[in-house]
Amino acid sequence: IFTNLVISMGSYEFYKMVKISGKEVYDKFGIIVAIIIPNLVYLSNKSSYLEQKLIAVVLIVATIFMLTYRVFRNQIKGTLEKVSFTILGIVYVSVFFSQIINLYFLGMIFPLILQVLVWVSDTSAGIVGVAIGRKFFKNGFTEISPKKSVEGALGSIIFTGLAFVLIVVLYIERINGTTIGEIFLSFITGAIISVVAQIGDLIESLFKRECGVKDSGTILMGHGGILDRFDSMILVLPFVTTVLYFFRLYVSYQYGI
Repeated sequence: IFTNLVISMGSYEFYKMVKISGKEVYDKFGIIVAIIIPNLVYLSNKSSYLEQKLIAVVLIVATIFMLTYRVFRNQIKGTLEKVSFTILGIVYVSVFFSQIINLYFLGMIFPLILQVLVWVSDTSAGIVGVAIGRKFFKNGFTEISPKKSVEGALGSIIFTGLAFVLIVVLYIERINGTTIGEIFLSFITGAIISVVAQIGDLIESLFKRECGVKDSGTILMGHGGILDRFDSMILVLPFVTTVLYFFRLYVSYQYGI
């Protein structure tokens, strides 16, 4: 239910931004398709008869449907714009955020840890950025997000790495203890998640700049929209899921599991 709410509202906000920029999009159709995907991911985890490859089928069918609709309407102008922006909204909001369901089925703790790390990344970037300012790197990301600095980004990487080390030491390895190698690997993992989270934040800022809006929405009253709250997670979730997928393939190949 939570994932469906985030995706439906997030898709609405995305398409609204696109329309504010003066571009056309099949927003209602896009939201319907977007809501199908998390339910498909959920059912594929619950049932052995469904596979997540069906997500690709949904995207293909949706694209064919929109293009066929344009043909039968005998419409040329705006076809590339409407179809491409509709698909982008489905992939960016729905396919990406739906990966939280896959992580949930791996263990309830995974999405929670990621959310904590993303919060540490966002918070520490703001604190370090304000405390230090642009003393060493003058330009930063001024075009996409004027308030963000390289100093803040580096601070975020360090503090997120340390936060994951703390999580590993206090909770994950508290029974067997931790080695120096595990602590180092934990720091690197946290640092990488911070980098991905900040890129996710900048991607949403890029979209907002392109569309000429300050916030993706107003539903959270004073805190922007759903996309403003989950912009970092939208990229972190598919990244972590992909890494775990390839790690599983590697283990299967190496040990025949």
